[in-house]
Amino acid sequence: MKIRGKVRITSFMIVGLAIVIATAIINTRNMNEYKKLLEVSYQHSLSELGECLNTVNTDLTKSLYSNSANEQKELTKDLFAQCSVAKNALSRLPASQMELGNTYKFLTQASDYAQYIQSKLELGQPITEKEHANLVTLLRYSEEFLKSANMMTDIVNSGAKITEGEIKSTADISVTPLSNSFSESAKTFESYPTLLYDGPFSDQVLNKKSSLVSSSDVKSTEEAKRIAARCLDVSLNKIVYSSDEKAKLPCYTLTTGRYTISVTKQGGFIKSILYSGLINGSDISEENAINIAEKFLNRIGYTDMKSSYYATSDNICTINFAYAKNDIYCYSDLIKVGVSLSDGSVVSLDAATYLTNHIDRGNFESSLTLSDAQSRLSPYLKVNGVKRCIIPKPSGKEVMCYEFACTGRDTGEDALIYVNSKTGEEEDIMLLLYTDNGTLVK
Repeated sequence: MKIRGKVRITSFMIVGLAIVIATAIINTRNMNEYKKLLEVSYQHSLSELGECLNTVNTDLTKSLYSNSANEQKELTKDLFAQCSVAKNALSRLPASQMELGNTYKFLTQASDYAQYIQSKLELGQPITEKEHANLVTLLRYSEEFLKSANMMTDIVNSGAKITEGEIKSTADISVTPLSNSFSESAKTFESYPTLLYDGPFSDQVLNKKSSLVSSSDVKSTEEAKRIAARCLDVSLNKIVYSSDEKAKLPCYTLTTGRYTISVTKQGGFIKSILYSGLINGSDISEENAINIAEKFLNRIGYTDMKSSYYATSDNICTINFAYAKNDIYCYSDLIKVGVSLSDGSVVSLDAATYLTNHIDRGNFESSLTLSDAQSRLSPYLKVNGVKRCIIPKPSGKEVMCYEFACTGRDTGEDALIYVNSKTGEEEDIMLLLYTDNGTLVK
């Protein structure tokens, strides 16, 4: 029996070892197959990137020579498509080897700037020397980027494995690591210049600084803790400093219980509040929640805020507020407040847009009377109400408008129509969507 037992145990061990070895072989084979597929995917993305950059380079060159709005329009369409595909191809490459911030920025601005040039040509405005120089700059960086992409493609075609990060020559001697090539490509954009123009992706829009915050005194950590304690109505010893938030609006990040609150270093403004717990029950009406949110904003220093729309989800009513003074609504200065429908407590706040944009804008200026502006509307709209307002444009500029609340005679749908108070041009249209959870716009 002892001999049989030993034989049985030995047999089990041999079978077990065989299973382990077989499993290892299968896993290795699967891993190698996966690696091959990943390598093919990487190489396809690199090839796609090169092809797109070649077209971007061609389109930018043509943009330098074009003086026709129609031709520029076609070039702009193609640039937008090619830059979008190029960004997608970049995202599928091993991004950890590249610093892609300025690279993505270049691809975005290349198509956006072409669109800006197109809009000027459509208005019959000449292209200035500075604007032409900006196109030349974009073309120069495009050429350098294309050169880097072609170099990486050549390296891969010579035997490089993107998944391995380096190439081996036929003599098995290590040649230029592929990761260095990615790094060199990223370095192309280290000195990428600031590009100022009238567009949503221009640097003056992307890097806009807050006049309100930057003109305020710097607060200490202890002062920020006191501000947070007053805001959340808790004792000071319950507020804990967490970290510094380094962003366009530098903040102190503080915590208490399930709450996280951000207070700007300059000015001590409440930038955001976030509650991480679940909200159970819905005993408070949306109307009551709106009143609670408005009083809360007044208490923490955000005065003259008027509610516009709200939406309810997971027992939280989130209300959108716009700054309104002298019956002029400023839709650049927005704050969102979330109120628990269980107990009426404020569980979220986002004031970043308000803090970034809020300034003293003076009086409402208009070259058109209200009746003149209304006459510019479609005859198929029924006007239900009107407001004076200031709306932001994608370029970062603001436009004074009459906001007409209308109903379409054909569809019965409600919409907001914004008519420029100086030119009478239709600046924007927002469709109102009424749901069980609130009113939304699109």
